[in-house]
Amino acid sequence: QSCDDVFYQANDAAFDRSVKTKYNLPEQFLFYVGTIEERKNLLTIVKALKKVKDIPLFVVGKKTSYFEKVKAYLKSNKLEQRVHFLDHVSNEELPVIYRAASVFIFPSIFEGFGIPIIEALTSKTPVITTKGACFPEAGGPDTLYIDPLNENELADKINFLLNNESQRTLIAEKGFEYAQKFHPKNITSQLIELYKH
Repeated sequence: QSCDDVFYQANDAAFDRSVKTKYNLPEQFLFYVGTIEERKNLLTIVKALKKVKDIPLFVVGKKTSYFEKVKAYLKSNKLEQRVHFLDHVSNEELPVIYRAASVFIFPSIFEGFGIPIIEALTSKTPVITTKGACFPEAGGPDTLYIDPLNENELADKINFLLNNESQRTLIAEKGFEYAQKFHPKNITSQLIELYKH
């Protein structure tokens, strides 16, 4: 599986600036993409925010009833100002937000594969995701892995990346290299070879 073609298009500086302005993106922020439902586990990220320096979290995803649970936690812990839910983000805008993010976080409990991980790596954004199952296949050897229900472990990994710019850059570069195996050209050639044999 691979990303949408829009992730492989050349950057347009003017368009990037317009997207950052439209969504009021700061210099540093955490990012999450995925349906806001129990299985995707946004609540663990929100809980980890309490143990992370004052950096905002931007969220793109369809809301379900689970959103109310997240919202209630934000309110009771006075975190509403730190979490921004972006609505109606277009396919063209999404890669811009990925590229601008400091860290992409995807602590899902269960996935068939995990396309958002590939999208983040292709955007040269370091990823923190879940240990085991399909996640290491999508994330590769340089992604950081956590127990998805352990907000302390997640907070430690976020703080590590935010406090170590050189490591963050290195992880992003290595992740980008790894993600090339999922580039549509490479997947096509692998499929052709498979059918030849």
